Amino acid sequence: MTIVGSCLCGAARYEILQAPRTAELCHCSTCRKAHGTAFSANAEVPSASFRWIAGEDLLSEFASSPQRRRVFCSRCGSKLAIRRLDDPATLAVALGTMDSDPGVQPSRHVFVDSKAEWDEIGDDLPRFRIYPGLEPEDPERAPA
Repeated sequence: MTIVGSCLCGAARYEILQAPRTAELCHCSTCRKAHGTAFSANAEVPSASFRWIAGEDLLSEFASSPQRRRVFCSRCGSKLAIRRLDDPATLAVALGTMDSDPGVQPSRHVFVDSKAEWDEIGDDLPRFRIYPGLEPEDPERAPA
């Protein structure tokens, strides 16, 4: 399976040689600002299966947090990926930049505690206040 993708102007192009592990809709304020919308749609892929096939010299990065670097095309501004410094084996690739079917659909909402007040989630996908594995203890479910 090969998935190809590109930025809006088509100058930065990539390929992914392995199916994404999962896809999610992120409602954090950083993703909202980066995308200019209610949430971002990203797929987690193994970094080793991802490669730039054109336009790598046009890429820029922005440190959106201490452990995240957002990769975008410096020509058209398309946000393409997020490098995770705390997990370099995983790359989050923007689903909207994929030119072919990634074979995966978003399976969860993350950072819903940060979602835009005007945004209404209208599906039954699992919702995480923060992120799987980082959820705070629910005092009503805690053992007595």
